[in-house]
Formats: sequence, C-alpha cells, structure tokens
Amino acid sequence: MDSAARWLVGERLSTILHIGDGPLAYGLSEQGHEVTIAGTDVTQVRNDEVTYVRADPEHLPFASNSFDVIIAPQLADSPSVLAQYARVLVPHGYLSAMSRRYDDSLPWVRKLRVITGDTGNSDPVADTFSASGLFEESEIREFNDWQNLDLPTLMQFAEQTRASHVPIDRLASVHQLWQEYSQASGSLRLRHETKCTRAKVVKEALASEPDPPDAILLSLD
Repeated sequence: MDSAARWLVGERLSTILHIGDGPLAYGLSEQGHEVTIAGTDVTQVRNDEVTYVRADPEHLPFASNSFDVIIAPQLADSPSVLAQYARVLVPHGYLSAMSRRYDDSLPWVRKLRVITGDTGNSDPVADTFSASGLFEESEIREFNDWQNLDLPTLMQFAEQTRASHVPIDRLASVHQLWQEYSQASGSLRLRHETKCTRAKVVKEALASEPDPPDAILLSLD
C-alpha cells in the first residue's frame, strides 16, 4: 500500500486534499504529507495531524491553486465536481484515485463471496472525465500485495463486502469457513490487486471563477 500511495502523489511531499474520510488519508499523513480531508461524511476529528472540512465536492470552500494532489473515490465524476477539482489544484497537480479488488482464485474467497453476496460487478460509469477536457490522459499502475487475516479481520472483511440485500446474520457462516480453511496455518491469506490512476490538471481549460469564502474547519473543541 505504501508504494501505491507514493505513486498516487508523484513521489514527493505534497499538500493533499482527500475526498472522504478513509484510511489512505492517514497513511499519507504518516508519510509526511500535509493532508486535508473534505466531504459530507466528515463528522469527527480522528487525527490531530490532519485538517478536516465538512464540504460538498461540488462547492469546495478552498482558494484556487491550494493543493498539489486531490485523491477522489473515482475520476469519472460530475462535470461540476471535476471543475472544482481542477480549480483548487495547482498547475500540473494530480487528480488521483485508487480502487482495490481481491483475487477470488482461492476456494475460500469464492465461498466467502457466496456468503456475502458480493458479485464483484459494478455499474458502468459514464466517461465524464475524458469529456471534461480539464485533465491530461490518465496514467494507470497496478500493485499487488498479500494480507494475512485472523478471524476478527476476516469478519471485518466480510462485513465490508456484504451486499446490501444480504442479512447480517448470514455472516455467521463465516465462522464455519474459517474453521474449514484456517486449521493448517491459523490464518488466511488474501491477495489484493490495487489499481491506481492519476492525471495532471490542464488549468488553461478551466473557466475562471471567483474563489469561495474561506473554509470552515471541523473542530470538536
């Protein structure tokens, strides 16, 4: 994960806007980056080294040219959101995204997917990113790593991948799966495939807009 995170931001210390409160933001902060988390899901301060702002990505309350990198859930977002990303990025700054999938060639992983109802399919996304003209052609790089799962971590993984239509009590079957496949080693190995995408902003393609009011930082003091 560390190497993937470094590639996303361009192998340099950066000011980073992370859209949504997620673990990648904290990993980047630990690497020495200046990280701001913004989104409608920002509800509490989890780390004193990170700045938190409750904001809608369609109306980012930051001055233009504020960030070296923006990390978003996906690149194909609405035109208004992409325009906001382009506005707050510095010239030649990166818009980046990361997605992870897991290798289901292992029998226990296939059985887990049956339990959780995880088909691994997602709806196709319209290519608003290329149509916007606000970013250069994206670069893509893939990283692979392995994770050892104990029973609590396996249960957490099952909860994260459970389809919304699957009742929570079905996850009781995960205990039986654990007993069947973990006896030899006391753990299960899961292979993650991480896809990273980044693209440089084209500031010349952005229509000039006035900066919004100053951001209101989230504080629990």
